[in-house]
Amino acid sequence: MNRQMMNRIGRLLVPFAVAAMLVGCGVKESFKDAEVEVGKFHRALDAGDLRAIWRQADPALRQGAQRAELEKVLDAVHRKLGRVEQARQVGWNANATTDGSFVTLTYQTAFERGSGLEQFVYRKGDGGRIALTGYSIESQDMMLK
Repeated sequence: MNRQMMNRIGRLLVPFAVAAMLVGCGVKESFKDAEVEVGKFHRALDAGDLRAIWRQADPALRQGAQRAELEKVLDAVHRKLGRVEQARQVGWNANATTDGSFVTLTYQTAFERGSGLEQFVYRKGDGGRIALTGYSIESQDMMLK
């Protein structure tokens, strides 16, 4: 390949490399924001402030679930497993769609009376605000209590 062709290819690839770096930085920031939100979620859960979790949730979650149903699930987690003692992130995923950017964080969480694998899905919407759009927990301890 001659030098002129190499320069042309380089000029075509530079915008893609810059875009990839910018997207990567945005994803990294979204992960950090989501980690902060998981901490807030756990503090509200420990305090029994389930309405705070509902108020902070993304409108998509509030449209898809009834507040009473979500509060029943969260109350069962808190009642059966107790306070969060330690939460360790064990997985993550990022996804961009026409509905926004989504970050999924998976935590292995130790509670007072058992453990569970929690999954949090956050959406980064307009204005850069990140909000909970999904929560699930897999816990044999919770099922048996």
